[in-house]
Amino acid sequence: MMKFEETLKSGFKPGAPYAKVCYGVLFFVIALLIVLIGFWNTLFVAAITLAGVFIGSAESLGKATSNLIDKVYPPHKQKVVYTQEDLEKVRQLAEQRKKAQEAHASEEKKEEA
Repeated sequence: MMKFEETLKSGFKPGAPYAKVCYGVLFFVIALLIVLIGFWNTLFVAAITLAGVFIGSAESLGKATSNLIDKVYPPHKQKVVYTQEDLEKVRQLAEQRKKAQEAHASEEKKEEA
């Protein structure tokens, strides 16, 4: 059973040997559903399936339901607390973005000259 699960997981990684087959079958099934039951009905089936997967992956039904409701309707006026690690990640990303913009600007100036 583990071999099948590992093969299935590796099949949905782009570039994996089974990825072509897995994605081909997946999109074939989606196309078949759209043709047979219609676009909106297919979206409804997909939404209900995703809700079931979300609820089924939680430890308890109450916890899953509350998590789903919090994702759809996030609590208002809830204080957000950022850790030092979060702030450092944001700073690093901002620095990388600034360096990339400066490099892009310098390349444009070189091309104009």
